[in-house]
Amino acid sequence: MSVIKPTRSPGRPLGGTRVVDREDILNAAETVIRRDGAGASLDAVAQEAGVTKPIVYDRVGGRAELANALAERLADRMVVAAAHSISGANDRGDLATLIETSLTTVAENRELFLYVTSGSTEQTAVSRLYLAQRSAMPMADALAKWRVSQGLDPSVAVPWAYGIVGMLQMVSLWWITQDDDSAAQVASQMAQLLAPGLGNV
Repeated sequence: MSVIKPTRSPGRPLGGTRVVDREDILNAAETVIRRDGAGASLDAVAQEAGVTKPIVYDRVGGRAELANALAERLADRMVVAAAHSISGANDRGDLATLIETSLTTVAENRELFLYVTSGSTEQTAVSRLYLAQRSAMPMADALAKWRVSQGLDPSVAVPWAYGIVGMLQMVSLWWITQDDDSAAQVASQMAQLLAPGLGNV
């Protein structure tokens, strides 16, 4: 009498015992990106997570969805890091601290930042802007509250926040590819540009 052995369904974790959830795959993706750089493949992510590639698609999605999920993580880190800086946005020194904090966070997550902003044939322009969108709304909320506290019009907070975050993203992309200026130097230069306008209108 022959014994029928159970088969592993597509996408099931290798070994068939450990359940791998979405956060496990995102953690694995970060490990691979730190190791392999912004060109990290979904195959490498699946291998690091101990699953087959179909389960990566099932739990997270393709390259674009993975980049969006990781952008959400990175944006949350940047928001937390900047939380104590934005409250003094009217002061050039405090604004410089905010920008320096943002640049430092990008530097600490360099390959991850490049992964979520560089895009691929699978990503649209909208998904490449996901990091900026995720970061902008907490900043807009903080700017609005600060302007109300100063008796100023808060309606400018949203476009200003998107403008600041977009600027920071482009400056960050430039800054992490060169070694000439420190984060503090660049932050001071950008604060000189932004500070005069934040307390007006």
